[in-house]
Amino acid sequence: MNNIKQALFKINNLMKGTFISRPNRFIGEIRHNEKVETAHIHDPGRLKELLFEGAEVLFTHSKGKLKYYIKAVRNLDEWVLIDTALHSRIAQKAFEFLPEFSKVKDIKREVKLGSSRIDFLLDNVPLEVKGVTLVKNDIALFPDAPTERGARHVKEIIKHNGIIFFLIFRNAKLFAPNLEMDPKFSQNLSEARKKGIKIITAQIKFEGNIIYYCKKIPLADF
Repeated sequence: MNNIKQALFKINNLMKGTFISRPNRFIGEIRHNEKVETAHIHDPGRLKELLFEGAEVLFTHSKGKLKYYIKAVRNLDEWVLIDTALHSRIAQKAFEFLPEFSKVKDIKREVKLGSSRIDFLLDNVPLEVKGVTLVKNDIALFPDAPTERGARHVKEIIKHNGIIFFLIFRNAKLFAPNLEMDPKFSQNLSEARKKGIKIITAQIKFEGNIIYYCKKIPLADF
């Protein structure tokens, strides 16, 4: 297994705070400088294992309606990125370090494909990016909440013989679909694998303020 560590890019102007609560999917309350503030959460997943009262978070000033924007949360000895808006940028930088993409010449972003919008078109091959923040028993699992959109994306990738690229933001030894959480997505991903669709899983680390590509994560049996 190729085991390298390459810097992708840096997130500037980070601040530390303490997570308090999540009034809804996209809003978090945090404590910063002895004040309770509101912050945007861009990840629509449940994140129950990460965003709990007292968890340490990294955030920046927001350009949106809320004052702040949460970028990452600490889980034991690692910072876990939870900003899904960064996924396409991370993936495109990681392409540089993966041999599967070494000969790609034309990259298009946000491309209409059937009834969906796919993250990339690489030399006319569609590629969809998914971020993984849930780990159980050293196995990275996706999704952490039911996702009809995700299941539809996999079907489109199968239909057009594309690629599925999972960015794994936690320490893990294997990757598998989360059958218990979303049987339909899991069934579609299993079908994709059986049909020879390329499934790439890359471990991404966030250390301090720099995002790194580390290595590929093997697929579990599914």
